[in-house]
Amino acid sequence: MSTLRKNTPWARSLTAGTLSLGLLALSACSGGAAAEDEASEDANYGSIDVPLSWLHTAEFVGLYEAIDNGYYEENGFESVNLIPGGPSATPSTVQVASGAGLVGWSNPLLVASTIEAEGEDAPLKIIGSVFQDIPYTVVTMSDNPATEPDDLIGMSVGVPPANEPVFNAFLAANDLEGEVEVASIQADTQPFLNGEIDAYFGFATNELISIEMAGYDVESMMFVDHGLPFSGGSLVATEENIEENREELKAFLEASIRGWQDALADPEEAARTTVEDHAADQNLDYDHQLRTAETQAELITSEWTQENGLFTMSDDAISDTLDAVEAVGYDVPEDLFDLSLLEEIYEENPDLIEHPLP
Repeated sequence: MSTLRKNTPWARSLTAGTLSLGLLALSACSGGAAAEDEASEDANYGSIDVPLSWLHTAEFVGLYEAIDNGYYEENGFESVNLIPGGPSATPSTVQVASGAGLVGWSNPLLVASTIEAEGEDAPLKIIGSVFQDIPYTVVTMSDNPATEPDDLIGMSVGVPPANEPVFNAFLAANDLEGEVEVASIQADTQPFLNGEIDAYFGFATNELISIEMAGYDVESMMFVDHGLPFSGGSLVATEENIEENREELKAFLEASIRGWQDALADPEEAARTTVEDHAADQNLDYDHQLRTAETQAELITSEWTQENGLFTMSDDAISDTLDAVEAVGYDVPEDLFDLSLLEEIYEENPDLIEHPLP
């Protein structure tokens, strides 16, 4: 079992020395860099399943682009099957832990809750973060706005039951416990739009866009700017796969990075392939998905990613995320993050760091 983090600094799961030894071992086994390149070109990983955290939307469009543009195929995969999540689906973290997927898409809270619930049966690591900032927000009407946390005092906020722990952590981070009425609702904005509640907890990349497109004048108060910043879009793998299928995971990550670069460069195409191809059965609105693609680009890219590459995280971002997970109530392994695969990818492919800004 991993050591549990209790207000302790984050430490990398692989020290520089260990990483160097690992690379030397790989070189020794493969006959050097030339043999590694040849092995990469000849790789055949077959078909893999990648469980997602939700139904198909533009949230996952970088993976769609990697499929459409042949990047996974170039990296040795016959096919990459993106398995949708949803209210009745088995959580992606559970699927990955049970061996149903090489890698999955989740968020730090669900990763931590799965580890806590399953213990040694869920040896999960976050190997990359697509979103530097998770898009949680509190939406209020402009004629009764909350632009700072204290403005919520005395208000009623609609929160889906599954998100009440993280919203309560947000209240605690701003010393607002007992000052705000938490109204338990389903993921439905109608009670807010009808004036039955004063505010709505949701996603800046989803419900906020729907409300604005319906013509309502609203304010958005992002968690990241008000006391509870943390990452999202966690790419998750087991310790066993990180050790035994390292090159396959790196091939997946490298192709996915290229897919996200394309999605960031052309949000119109990102919206089109989402609506017409990968989420065709969802009857999604093109303009909404375009707004989603444009909005999330600002949460995926940053000065940090410009210097270090997509999916990477600064020590501060990791520490903030671990603090947020603890604030929600989970015991957190101090080695929850293993970004060593990304370190190797960018060391081997420094030109891959560059990507479009929104």
